[in-house]
Amino acid sequence: MTKIKPQITNDIAETLFITLFMRSEETKHPKAIIQDPKACELVDCIDYDFSKFRKGKWSCIGTSIRVRHFDNMVAQFIKNKSRPVVVLVGCGLDTRYHRVPNNTKAVFYELDLPEVIKLREKFLPPETNQEYISASMLETGWMDMLKAKHPEGDFIFIIEGVLMYFPEDQVKTVISNLAQYFPGSEIHFDAMSPWASKQSHRHDTVKHVNADFRWGLKAPKDVERWATNIKHRQTFYYMNQEKGRWGMKGTILGMIPRIKKSACLLHYDVLK
Repeated sequence: MTKIKPQITNDIAETLFITLFMRSEETKHPKAIIQDPKACELVDCIDYDFSKFRKGKWSCIGTSIRVRHFDNMVAQFIKNKSRPVVVLVGCGLDTRYHRVPNNTKAVFYELDLPEVIKLREKFLPPETNQEYISASMLETGWMDMLKAKHPEGDFIFIIEGVLMYFPEDQVKTVISNLAQYFPGSEIHFDAMSPWASKQSHRHDTVKHVNADFRWGLKAPKDVERWATNIKHRQTFYYMNQEKGRWGMKGTILGMIPRIKKSACLLHYDVLK
């Protein structure tokens, strides 16, 4: 098979290969948390040095827990809403559309930088109810477009593995813009603590790329101060899940509050 070399120049965008490889590796695990055969296919046909991520055991577990969680959130949203619009911000080579059941009931939008969208179009051509948006999440033109196309739509925004690479002022901008443009929506994203955000050089996979963590969230309720209509609903901690997979070392470290609460999955409602 002739592999295709991806043309990705943005350092943060390169992290998409971490999550892609982790999903592929997890799919092959005998006690797999997720199944993502599409990810396996993509890894096989992309000319990239994935081998540098092979020792990322904890990244594999964490990524898989996160993927399963957001898949479940999207599936539940599609089931419960009459006009579901799913927006994946900073989508990379995510294959959520292919994993989530009942996907044809919703409209899916996947947003990322132009070079990433070009890569998606090559490897994952959009289905009839999928549309790719070539833009920065910091812009608002795409928000105007979505509001105009779906004035009565029920929106869910998933921002996965993205925000920790940006400074807090830019994270605030993204979230507050979503709250302003889409009252009645749901916003889901993952975050790490300020302590964890200083550990890029120790992270088992991120240390192998040129991107660094730049933002950490002190408390989930802090986000409510970014807009008057944002309400925190739920927080899920990685270390509380799949305890058998973290191993003895992970179990012991998970008893330390700073470690246990170093990374989480968050759900916010945007009030009308």
